Amino acid sequence: MLVRNRTRGTILARTVLTLSSRFQKTLTAINRRGVPAGFAIWIAPCNGIYTVGMGEPVDIAFLDREGRIVKMLRNFPPDCFTDSAPNAVSAIKLPSNMLKISDSRAGDIIEIDPD
Repeated sequence: MLVRNRTRGTILARTVLTLSSRFQKTLTAINRRGVPAGFAIWIAPCNGIYTVGMGEPVDIAFLDREGRIVKMLRNFPPDCFTDSAPNAVSAIKLPSNMLKISDSRAGDIIEIDPD
């Protein structure tokens, strides 16, 4: 699956993991080492995130039902809790600085498409 900022025409990730029990070991490794370049973790439903146990900062984009970014957190540190994003229905965790590199902004439309 591909994560694309449709508004800016940029790619945020080429591989997407979703939170489920079968990805538990992979997610545990990612939490310790950080989200690798080219990867994203998509969490749905979600309107708040914690980074407890993560070893590296991450970028987080909260999305509404249309895939619009309603809240962004850049370089969000490990061992913290976000404030909720009331209009969000899902969130994407990305490697640190990916939102800046992709020039993503609040209001942009994010698509999660098969590659």
